[in-house]
Amino acid sequence: MEITTIVNKTATGTRTACVLADPQTWPSLLNDALEALDFSVFGCHDINTLFETCRDSDAGLIVIAQADPAGAVRACRVTDNIAQVPIMVVMPREADLIPVLDAGADDAVVARAEPAVFIARVRALLRRTQPASAANNTIAIRELTINLERYHVYLQGELINLTPTEFRILAVLAKQAGRVVDPRALLASVHQHEYSEKDAQNLVKVHIANLRRKLCDDSQSDNPYILCVRGFGYMLERRGRAREDDPLAPLIETA
Repeated sequence: MEITTIVNKTATGTRTACVLADPQTWPSLLNDALEALDFSVFGCHDINTLFETCRDSDAGLIVIAQADPAGAVRACRVTDNIAQVPIMVVMPREADLIPVLDAGADDAVVARAEPAVFIARVRALLRRTQPASAANNTIAIRELTINLERYHVYLQGELINLTPTEFRILAVLAKQAGRVVDPRALLASVHQHEYSEKDAQNLVKVHIANLRRKLCDDSQSDNPYILCVRGFGYMLERRGRAREDDPLAPLIETA
């Protein structure tokens, strides 16, 4: 089935709606309704384009409007949980709504729905999904912010360039901030591979050294983010300053 691109009618929207649509299932009134919600509509030729666009952009909404129920179900499964972007589906018949909802769509309406109803459903969908998404995908520790969705790390508001392995190690430590993670468990979480204790210690030591350098955790730092607890492993320090009576203090190595 040939898919037709929806033309961007506006560049003023503050959010992007990625739309995969058959013309007969996507009335122009619903397209206009998205623009009325301050969305900039980006049309996608096929499922691959939809997937790549949502993965690589700051999409605020996915719209799938397909005449073929099997195609709509496939598109929902492909895009489900991409960057936690909510999915709205438009189908020609009410009988087709249940399969797409079961396949991962967050809401669905029929193509003949009134624009006012469509707008209300999209608003309700955004209220349900966006706050939870933001909370679940970002970890903030002191002046360090880790965006697990975009693989971005900011220190005092400035982007820090990390390698994929460095990012994964930092993410594992951040998810368990305040707890010591031993090198073997750390690498197993990052690479899904079991290392010997010696190999794990050597590999992690190199990556941690690079992370510390990029986070300015040097010997001159009064309160570094990454701590090495001698004989146990590494920990991301979440406290603004160390306790004077910290039992781990004698084991912490700063270099």
